[in-house]
Amino acid sequence: MEIFLLILMLATFAGLAMWLKMPVGFSLAITSIVLALTAGHFNLTILENLINGMFGYLDVSLVLITAMIFMKVIEKNGLLNALTRDLILKFGDSPITFLIVITLLIMFPGAITGSCAASVLSTGVLLAPVLLQLNMPRHIVGAVITMASVYGMIAPPVNIIVMIIGAGMDVPYLGFNTVLFLVTVPLAIITTLYLGYSYAKKADLKGLVAKLRQEKTESSLLLYSPLIVMLILMIFPKVFPQSIPDPGMPPTFLVAIIIAVFTGRKLNVPQAVKQGVSEILPVVSLLIGVGMLIEIMTLIGLRGFIVVNMLSIPAYLMLVGIVVSMPAFGGISVFGSASVLGVPFALALLGSNQIITISALSLIAAMGSFMPPVALTPTIAAQVIGEPNYGKLIRPCFVPILFALVVGVLMLVFAEPIAKIIF
Repeated sequence: MEIFLLILMLATFAGLAMWLKMPVGFSLAITSIVLALTAGHFNLTILENLINGMFGYLDVSLVLITAMIFMKVIEKNGLLNALTRDLILKFGDSPITFLIVITLLIMFPGAITGSCAASVLSTGVLLAPVLLQLNMPRHIVGAVITMASVYGMIAPPVNIIVMIIGAGMDVPYLGFNTVLFLVTVPLAIITTLYLGYSYAKKADLKGLVAKLRQEKTESSLLLYSPLIVMLILMIFPKVFPQSIPDPGMPPTFLVAIIIAVFTGRKLNVPQAVKQGVSEILPVVSLLIGVGMLIEIMTLIGLRGFIVVNMLSIPAYLMLVGIVVSMPAFGGISVFGSASVLGVPFALALLGSNQIITISALSLIAAMGSFMPPVALTPTIAAQVIGEPNYGKLIRPCFVPILFALVVGVLMLVFAEPIAKIIF
């Protein structure tokens, strides 16, 4: 019966998301209902579980909404543009430092919001013309933006994949920042240098920096105050936990938003809020669907069935299954891959350090961003740079993707030794 339900779940979700082209969150919700009804739950229990699942990621959704509004506000008040310009002027003397700064800038919105689309559509848009001036081919520019955005999505402080897996196995989102930073930032920088250094070293960086210097952009401590306050509220409570209470991420972003409204250029606040919520709403709806599916899988015993069967297979086969299935499922939804496959895989690997294991799974799952049929990140990046064929962006990323998968597998295999070094 469980095997039938598993096949039904995958077939229903794939049919709705791939063939009928329904939104992924809505597809997950319908799949949850179909599973529950097929398993024989026709009473109010199903309604109770569906509602519980809908609110399972309420805290994550609040983080995403407030973070995206913050990104829109600092984009419109001039802070994001000033940050980009100032960092390039400060560190743009050599090709290596120039590309490192660009990588970190592209990652920043994704790290704050947990959404790679936020990176592509904010700093990705700002920096695409800069990268094109380095004589990079258009598809290489798109590849750089895409890879950095994907790494930004799984970088600290907000990694939705880790949050989904952690919530599915009652692991709090604590202690992940150091590991995620050590994994994502070096990989992102290495990838950008691999893709773009040969072009950047031949470019006229001095001329580009001089051109940026001529642009009139307001830059002051007051303009940077929202970002400074946000970092203080994020870092100080963790450094001094006994003295300073942690306000949590939604209130932190809310305080930063209020300060940003009164600094920099004047902006239409309702419009910025509306745009921010509209852009992050598909991700929030996806989380609602993910929560419903996990709750129903638990109710009908499918989640336990998957975990028990995974525990019975050899370790090397499990690793092969993780490397193949999570990115493949990510072709439909990276977050769906985290919930449907990531949670069972993490439960099956309970013998290893959970922080290292879940971080590795998030890295492997994130590579699903490049998989068809959705391939969301390269598709958006292709639109930003004006490349009609998003496949051209994916081809240069093939080696970096393989490298990331190898790193993820090594983290899973050597989770305990790595944990002893880091912690």
